[in-house]
Amino acid sequence: MSRYLYSIVRCLPDPRTGEFVNFGAIAGNPDTGDWSIRQISKVDRIRKFAGTQVLEAAASFLFEVDAEIDQSRSGLEEGLDPLGENWLHDMHRNHRNVVQLSIPGPILADSAEEALEIVFAHLIIDPIAEPRERPVTKYDLNRELRQAYRQAHVAESFVRPRAQIHIGAHVHSSIDFAVANGRTVQLTQAWSFRRAQLDEVSQQVKAWAYAMERLRGGEEARVVDTQNRISTIAHDVDLQVVIATPTTPEQLAAYDEAEQVFAGLNADVHPLEHVEAVGRRAAQLISNLHQQ
Repeated sequence: MSRYLYSIVRCLPDPRTGEFVNFGAIAGNPDTGDWSIRQISKVDRIRKFAGTQVLEAAASFLFEVDAEIDQSRSGLEEGLDPLGENWLHDMHRNHRNVVQLSIPGPILADSAEEALEIVFAHLIIDPIAEPRERPVTKYDLNRELRQAYRQAHVAESFVRPRAQIHIGAHVHSSIDFAVANGRTVQLTQAWSFRRAQLDEVSQQVKAWAYAMERLRGGEEARVVDTQNRISTIAHDVDLQVVIATPTTPEQLAAYDEAEQVFAGLNADVHPLEHVEAVGRRAAQLISNLHQQ
């Protein structure tokens, strides 16, 4: 378990009296950026107690927070810093009107959704609330990938995150991890199909696949990492894909289409639960490279 923070969101029809009713909660890990929110499912009691305008203000606040969390998740995929502890403390200090937040407190959990489950079970009355499936982000996948390389004892100097592949004169694509040291032995890309924006994932897979098809076709290519180190790459380079497996019919449909793309590229596909296989394969390829 890890240290998470939580804060309860409250509605106050008259802030001067201090009377409030709980509306929802925010919880997250300031180190990893795993944040989430939850609103109570039954709002009639809040409307009767606080009024429609206060209820709408609280709903609007949580909507804005949710949008900020989504934006931060996208930033994490680009290597930006996560929303930290000060983010939640600042919201607690700055919202002192009809919407207020409790003082942020620590809680032990394995995920933001689990932290919210604990908060709702013990601090917020919402009898018909049901657990929601936690979305899996690219940041989650890449974090586990990096750990898989470490567990397989792949030297940090070989692991090149967020590298760029330049193919021919005009085509280039980003790759989540390239395992390279002058010569590229493995490319790894992570895709989450356990998320809401499935159209976006499908478009990204197709754009990535176009570049990989050009590489597989034998066009001259090179890998450039974030420190501008250049490594050669062969058309038959080991290609690995790690996915967050789909669970809903919509997610399954999106994955079925992507699965055909992965097969056409001769990529090995692993669910997140078996990510350690990618690290072991990289270690084997590096060992073979040293023996040549």
